[in-house]
Amino acid sequence: MRKRAFILGTLLSIGIAMYDPYLMIKGVNVYFCWEYWAPAALFILFFLLLLSGIHRFLELNMQELLLIFVMTSTASVLPSMGFVSSLIPIVSGFTYFATPANRWSELIVEKTPSLLMVKDLKAITWFYEGLPAGEAIPYLPWLAPMGFILLFVLVFSFLSICLMVLFRKQWVEKERLTYPLTILPLEMVKKRKGSRVPVLFKDKLFWLSFVLVFCYYLFNWLTRIATGSSMLSLTGRIQLFRNTMSLSLNPAFPIIGLAYLIPRSVSLSLWLFHVLFTVQSGFLGISGFKLPGINEPYGGRSTVTSFEGAGAMLMLVIALFWRARMHLADCFRKALRPKSDIEDSKELFSYRTAVFGAVISFFLTVSFMRYSGMPWIASFAFILFSLVVFIGIARIVCQSGLPAARAMCIPTVYTAYLLPPGLVTDQGYLALGLQHSWAADIRTSVMATTGHTLRIQDDARMPSRLLFAGILTALIVSYVSSAWVHIHAGYRLGALNASVAPTGGSGWFFGGGMTRFVANFVLPKMGNTITPEIIIPRYIFTGIGVFLMGALMFLHSKFMWWPVHYIGFPIAESAPLQSFWFAIFLAWLIKGLILRFGGHNVYKKSVPFFLGMILANVTWLVVESIIMLIRMG
Repeated sequence: MRKRAFILGTLLSIGIAMYDPYLMIKGVNVYFCWEYWAPAALFILFFLLLLSGIHRFLELNMQELLLIFVMTSTASVLPSMGFVSSLIPIVSGFTYFATPANRWSELIVEKTPSLLMVKDLKAITWFYEGLPAGEAIPYLPWLAPMGFILLFVLVFSFLSICLMVLFRKQWVEKERLTYPLTILPLEMVKKRKGSRVPVLFKDKLFWLSFVLVFCYYLFNWLTRIATGSSMLSLTGRIQLFRNTMSLSLNPAFPIIGLAYLIPRSVSLSLWLFHVLFTVQSGFLGISGFKLPGINEPYGGRSTVTSFEGAGAMLMLVIALFWRARMHLADCFRKALRPKSDIEDSKELFSYRTAVFGAVISFFLTVSFMRYSGMPWIASFAFILFSLVVFIGIARIVCQSGLPAARAMCIPTVYTAYLLPPGLVTDQGYLALGLQHSWAADIRTSVMATTGHTLRIQDDARMPSRLLFAGILTALIVSYVSSAWVHIHAGYRLGALNASVAPTGGSGWFFGGGMTRFVANFVLPKMGNTITPEIIIPRYIFTGIGVFLMGALMFLHSKFMWWPVHYIGFPIAESAPLQSFWFAIFLAWLIKGLILRFGGHNVYKKSVPFFLGMILANVTWLVVESIIMLIRMG
């Protein structure tokens, strides 16, 4: 039975990894693998449960279903926004878009190690413009760079898994985080003895919300097709500070559903800090105050808020390690003395493997950065900053249930602006730029996905070896399958043709957008040392972020009456929260009213209604993608 589930999980992982980038290349504005909640994996679980209700032969038990869910969730990390869709234009775009005017060939291509970039001009030209008639697809020039980068992906992924193993007991058993993103899949697989139908699917409120939300999406789609606009669109925008700032009003149903599941102090933190940061950025904007230098992309709305967020994220991760210090000390003791009585049988693998695996993987990733051209000290700092961001985001997602979350200061910006002047060389800046495929627009990660996987394992008691094999297999097949789809479709269609997709998303990837973004990050810094006049103010506001975050954590831990959690501060002005904040506010308000006037029992009975919202959105995404592909022919 386990073998059946493993094989099915592998095949479905391949399917997900191929379908999502194919939709993007075709210009279908539906994304299954861009965010932590893995809509594709949720729909597959839903579909398998429906099949189970049809005939007993098709029924899978709870462990089998959750193994498939874990594998497909993991397979959702790399195919598109998580990595590969950003990687392909970086390893190929500089060769194709280089001109005598931009000097990319001289400044970037020639200085990049051969294992990090495809430099065969003919192969790259055919990729962007289409394969000439009678020619075979030249896969060989791609093989070495894509294979070498796969090794890095596996090493960094193993480092991420090891860290989550070390934190699992602290977060799951001692702090008892809610892991909201796991609630729906765990509820979906619960069945009473002798029944093939999940308990959740027998709840009338669940199906009421499912039908209402699905019909809402269907009606809007039909009116958009017929008239060009959605008749029931609920979105809006509030303009503030002389139209320099705005607050998005988007009551997204899946966000309301997920935010309803979290403590109100956490949801209050998420929307309140976003509003406060918007007000701060508005005052800064109309007053004309700004820090010297530019505000790099993927940050807050101003340099001030970007580095306040940087300090808050640093403080969060330092506090996480401090809070878990006793448990982590036990892990290290178990690693050094395997015969000690410290229990690690519940873990994905032993603490000895986790500790030594994390240390070895860390130095291997540092060595990869050194091979990319970055000095040793800067390489060490960059990987540390990367772990700060990834661990911090993993904690935020596991605690808040946000389907997407992004730091206000990405690892490359930490490294470029918080290290002493001259420590990052010109070649080091180039190496930093090349890491934007996985360290910039971080909307999903192996670390956060593994954190949720370990929470699911805690409930399902899945065999550790089988689970780890499933995670590793899903990572490999999703990377290979997604890379093949990108490359194959590029040659068959011409990657530039994909850039005219109605969504504009693939234009960002294959139309030169991603390549220009990296070049604009790297080239201004090469030959122009970032001076203390630029670095020192950023240190000051990073320190302010550290102080404010520390104060919020102190107030939350020491005073029961303090109503605001600290978890929303490090991501307060990030792009995902700009879109999500209003839906989170609505969930916070609705939950408060239900608890106030109905009590905990009414709240508990209402949960299936909000779970139905989430699953209806996922189902509509699948139906919409299929309809759009059919209409395209």
